Amino acid sequence: MTSAAIDVEGVRHAYKAKPALAGLDFQVPRGARYALLGPNGSGKTTLLRLLRGELSPSAGSVRLGTNLQIAYFDQLHEQLDPAKSVAENIGAGSDHVTVNGQRRHIFGYLQDFLFTPDRAKLPVSILSGGERNRVLLARLFTKPANLLILDEPTNDLDAETLEVLEDALLAWSGTVLVVSHDRDFLDEVVTGLVVFDGSGGVREVVGGWSEWERTRGAEAPAPPPPAARATKPDVDHRAAVRDRLAASMRDHLRLNPAPLDGLLASITRQFREDLMAKVEEARILIR
Repeated sequence: MTSAAIDVEGVRHAYKAKPALAGLDFQVPRGARYALLGPNGSGKTTLLRLLRGELSPSAGSVRLGTNLQIAYFDQLHEQLDPAKSVAENIGAGSDHVTVNGQRRHIFGYLQDFLFTPDRAKLPVSILSGGERNRVLLARLFTKPANLLILDEPTNDLDAETLEVLEDALLAWSGTVLVVSHDRDFLDEVVTGLVVFDGSGGVREVVGGWSEWERTRGAEAPAPPPPAARATKPDVDHRAAVRDRLAASMRDHLRLNPAPLDGLLASITRQFREDLMAKVEEARILIR
C-alpha cells in the first residue's frame, strides 16, 4: 500500500522488442500537480495506458493510492450533445452540481467558465469552438474524482479558456497528472515534472518548465522568449491567441521536429468553427 497518489517502481514495457519504458521509478504525492514532458514516442502515452489499466508492465509495478477515483480528459474523444443547452450538458437535468466537494448552482458554477446565465441556456450547437472547450472543461470538474489525468488539454484553447483552465486546476484539491508542452501553462500550474529522455527513462524535476530549463543548463539550447499573456480586460485577445499559438508551435517543434501540416490544419479548423458559430448565433438572434 502506498501513501502517494501514484507510485511507479521499476516499470518496464516494450513494443515489438523495442523498449518504451526502461525501469521507471517515480512518485506523485497526493494533492500534487505533475506533468509528463518529452518528445513524441518517448513513453508518455504508454505510461497513461498503464495508469488506466489498459496495459500491464513487462516488469515492475504501477500502484495507485487508496480511495483514488480517476477522471481522464482527452479533447479529441470528449463529446457533447449539441441539441442540449450548456447547462443541460453539465447538470444532466439538475440545477446543482458538486465540485470539489461543494454543492453549487449550475449557473453560478458556469460563470467560473465565462458563461452568463443567458448564454448557459443556449444550445451547444451554436457555440464557438472556444466556448465548447470551456463546456468540456466545466464538465470535467463535476466528475466524482480525486485524480485528474489530462492529455494535451491546452491544444486549441484560446487565451481566455487557458486562464479558466489554469484557475480551475489551481483551485482543485485533488491530484493532477497532465501531458503538455505548453511552457506557460506548466509554469503556472504544475508543482513537478516527469521528463522522459527518449530512451525509456525519466528525470524528476521540482517546479515547472522554467525550473527544468535551469536544472538542465547547457544540456539544451535556451528556450524561446515567453509568449505574451493577457493581464488586462481590454487586451487584444486575438493577438494573445496568436502569440500563444506561436509559442506552443515553437515548443512542440523543438521537442518533435515533425511536419507542420497537422498543427496548421488544427489552427485553421479552430478559427473556422469560431466564425461559423458566430454566424449561426446571429441568425438565431435575428429570427
